Amino acid sequence: MSILESAAERLADRRPGALAVMVPTGPRALFDEVGNLLEGGLPSDVADQVAAAVPDLISAETSRLVPAGTSEVFVEVLVPPPRLLLFGAGPIGEAVCAAAAAAGFVVEVGDPRPAFALSERFPAAAVVRCGWPDQLIAQQVVDSATYIVSVLHEARFEDELLPAVLRSPARYLGALGSRRTHAARVARLRSQGFSDEDLERISAPVGLPIGAATPEEIAVAIVAEMVAVRRGVTPPGATR
Repeated sequence: MSILESAAERLADRRPGALAVMVPTGPRALFDEVGNLLEGGLPSDVADQVAAAVPDLISAETSRLVPAGTSEVFVEVLVPPPRLLLFGAGPIGEAVCAAAAAAGFVVEVGDPRPAFALSERFPAAAVVRCGWPDQLIAQQVVDSATYIVSVLHEARFEDELLPAVLRSPARYLGALGSRRTHAARVARLRSQGFSDEDLERISAPVGLPIGAATPEEIAVAIVAEMVAVRRGVTPPGATR
């Protein structure tokens, strides 16, 4: 298997990495997401400098030239498309799915209610599943390119979902609800042993504070916050 085939295989398996090419001589190397050299023929000192840069480049989803002594190396990041696991197939879920898909997210919808979890209601979704959130999440590989949003707004659903994902490597966790609802949510999770650091990962009330009222406006607020997280930007007015 060539190094380019190995790079393509990593992307197909949703495993981030980076492909490095020396300029102008052309030796190549493939790195994993933490900078481990997987294969290739870069000089060891150059490989070490590239390896140090890889994690930050992958986190920022940015490809660029990296100085390496008297040489330069073009590092192309291999990042799978961001995936949104969206729980809740009501009107807000419909609006979030459409907006997130338009922003480049691969959206997978889940809901325990058969009357809501219908593929025809979510033409922009990659897949729609019917099942309890904890059962659906157990079937998924949650990685650092995964965003998770719950718009179920019912404790009986969320109390199974959030404990299953709070210690996952998901890039973003968001949950619908008022500040009062979130305070009760936090109290329940804290009683299960989750720390303040764990609980601070939950964006709630989910979305940027833009005064959203309709499902479509709420969707804009949620997707805008996910994009900000993806791009490493703190928008004006954000409190998290």
